Amino acid sequence: MGSIEILQSERLFPSTKPPRRAVALSLLDATAAEFAPTCAIWLCQRPNNVHFDLAHHFCRSLQLVLDAYPQWTGQVKSISTLDPSQLESEELEFAPHARRFGRVYAHYGTSQDAGVEFVTARSSATLETLSPSSRTTDQPILNCNNCSFAGLVSSTLLARPIQQSAPEQDGAVPPVLAIQLTELACGNFALSAKLSHVLGDIQSLVLFAKDWSAISRWILAGLDLPQPVLNPVFQPELLDSKAAGDISGNQPDPQILDRVGALPLHRYDWWAVQPRCPWPQEIPAAFRDEEPAPAGTAMPWSDWDVNSPVSHYLVHYTCDQVEVVYQKATEGGPTNARISRHDAVLAHIWSCIARARNQQSDAGPLHCDLVCGTRPALQLGNNFIGSTSLMLNVEMSGIQLASPSQDNQLRNIAQQIRETINKMSNPTALGVHLHSIAFEKTPQRIWQAFLGQRHLMVTTWARAGLYDIDFGLSAKPIIRYADAVIPDLDGVLVIKEAPPLNISTTGESDWTENGVDISIRIRTEDMARLTRDPMLLP
Repeated sequence: MGSIEILQSERLFPSTKPPRRAVALSLLDATAAEFAPTCAIWLCQRPNNVHFDLAHHFCRSLQLVLDAYPQWTGQVKSISTLDPSQLESEELEFAPHARRFGRVYAHYGTSQDAGVEFVTARSSATLETLSPSSRTTDQPILNCNNCSFAGLVSSTLLARPIQQSAPEQDGAVPPVLAIQLTELACGNFALSAKLSHVLGDIQSLVLFAKDWSAISRWILAGLDLPQPVLNPVFQPELLDSKAAGDISGNQPDPQILDRVGALPLHRYDWWAVQPRCPWPQEIPAAFRDEEPAPAGTAMPWSDWDVNSPVSHYLVHYTCDQVEVVYQKATEGGPTNARISRHDAVLAHIWSCIARARNQQSDAGPLHCDLVCGTRPALQLGNNFIGSTSLMLNVEMSGIQLASPSQDNQLRNIAQQIRETINKMSNPTALGVHLHSIAFEKTPQRIWQAFLGQRHLMVTTWARAGLYDIDFGLSAKPIIRYADAVIPDLDGVLVIKEAPPLNISTTGESDWTENGVDISIRIRTEDMARLTRDPMLLP
């Protein structure tokens, strides 16, 4: 990727000091407390004015947008005791369910606020080496193994509420948000942001970037117009209010818990220690004197060789290719199936990967662990800030996924995906799930996904609006490519819209209009078979 030189690192704060607040985060936020950060990068063409001080402008506009996101400039903490008498004063103000062990909260407006880490850097890489301009036409299957974006993301360690992050060497508290602006050797630039997952998912991060860009455009317009009104909704209690039953009661409702087993969700228990676990989890000290009752199933570590090399490729489908897959997935099926283009694309790529893993004759269950947002079903609104997702278990056999003897294979896979989503995307099912989380020993104990040979962990950034961000630096869109920055692990997929083909495109459009990009990370030997598969590109 080229060498990186860090030019400056500083902490930025809102332009107006926020009032002191402690806000209990939601039940779903708490389940994400140990997840990898939400991290995105935008590769951009230079501003029209080559002498424009980009770093100064971004710092100035960032401080203004942080006025609307003060919770991202403070600290994130967790409840670490079972003894109510040991709670901090601010924790005593929370609802009873939010005072339980492992619940997390944002604390800001104090002298100990962490601020946002803002890093400026310089790289010897060019925009063309990082993202070839002809990629979507000339390299629809792109080897990304030698083009890591990791150096373009701040190396600052973010706060980890469960681990109670220690102060840095200079005494500063770890931040929850770090941003890096990197000047490329060609004069273009990369902008990255990584956020503690407990405080926001990709929809939250993109909304923040859009708000930031609105402030940027306002500054560049000369400040004559009224400052844009930003409306992010930070009300975690609104999500918790959707839980079934009384989650602040002393005991869970057994009738509600009886329905948990029917939900299409994995329940892998981090406390069910297995000898092959490469990252053993310690049971929290508060529970070590107890004999932990099983809360789920043991993780199948025999399915995941964490030492096997993993390859990363980016596969691009044109809009026409997406339509080919969609037509194949819907032809001859019931008219009320409501299979989406996303269902069809995922069905196609899951089938291809199962074939690459030589699972055509496997009668056992394979799993697509699909990240599913809850904003629509819970009527939270698109401006709701938080980590609102859960992971569904879409389950099929290798024979169903990849055997050449299966009739209507793609349609059947897509229908299974859609039916699983429908089972969970309703207030009743989600209310049951939230009730169960509220009474776990700790919300982080259960993992709803896994990796390795029998799993895919699929994150979808479709419709996130990755390319709908305009800082006003040019008369035309400047983002060439946007991507997630995530670890190379066997079975990680990200599905997202491709960059705009027509720079004059404005207004709302279908997310597949410019094609679809699929970032795939699987075991290297499986990737070799996948990229040779003549069926990979429709």
